[in-house]
Amino acid sequence: MLINKDFKDLNLNSSFLFAAVFENPDNCRIMLELLLGKHIDNLSVKSEHPLLISTDVKCIRLDVHATDSYDVNYDIEAQNFYEDDLAKRSRYYQAELDVASLKPGDSYDKLGDSFIIFICTFDPFGRGLCRYTYEASCSEDGEKLGDGAKRIFFNTKGKDVESLSAELREFFGYFENTNDAYVSTVNNPLIHKLHKEVTKLKKSRELEAGYMKFEELLNRTSEKAKREGKIEGKIEDILRILCRLGDIPEDVTCSIKHENNSEILDKWFDIAIESKNVDEFIKKFKSLNSKDYGAYKL
Repeated sequence: MLINKDFKDLNLNSSFLFAAVFENPDNCRIMLELLLGKHIDNLSVKSEHPLLISTDVKCIRLDVHATDSYDVNYDIEAQNFYEDDLAKRSRYYQAELDVASLKPGDSYDKLGDSFIIFICTFDPFGRGLCRYTYEASCSEDGEKLGDGAKRIFFNTKGKDVESLSAELREFFGYFENTNDAYVSTVNNPLIHKLHKEVTKLKKSRELEAGYMKFEELLNRTSEKAKREGKIEGKIEDILRILCRLGDIPEDVTCSIKHENNSEILDKWFDIAIESKNVDEFIKKFKSLNSKDYGAYKL
């Protein structure tokens, strides 16, 4: 999906704005206190925000890492689109936190408690809950393992909103409506304080320029992925047809797999459809190659 929203109109559910806002320890503390309903002391934050203008979009991680004075670790991410890998991703993030928490030679009891948190604008597990909290427990008697690790998936579209505190319900609203109009309807001083900081950031020319670069990179990557997806699909179709005709020589398979010209692949597809056997395909295939078609000469 292409990004085409102006920077000033972004909501906190935008991964870019989310990372920019919550790399500030005070802002991150406010968010965590609203999400978890507890006081947070002396928070330090490491955001991946500096990577937002990287030329390698695949390296971008739009989550926020934080540690409090009790060595409790937090990893928080805004998630707007449904993906079926959130459970496995939370496992990966947990492993990252644990590895980063220990120095060589440290004993395992130095591992602090941890929270992996996803704030989703959709129901990640389809059970209608606003909050899904997972902790390891014994399958036989339900006793908790007590390893200090929690993974929490918040769902702003949950049906059991009455189970949430009024403060958290208001934060959910602000998460998706980060504007003056919404803030004027709430009384929570924490949200008003957070909104002042968000408003300042939205006036930053440097941050807006970073967002425009980020937007351009993501859109370009999205288009490239679509093109590559079509190319891969065409290659698979050609090879599937040829497999039905007989054994395909390795050099022909290699040439087909490495071709990235969509028009050439279309020609090869037509030849494959028309051929009665592999030999007939190879004869026409080599003829095209002799006219400088294809990535590899045969």
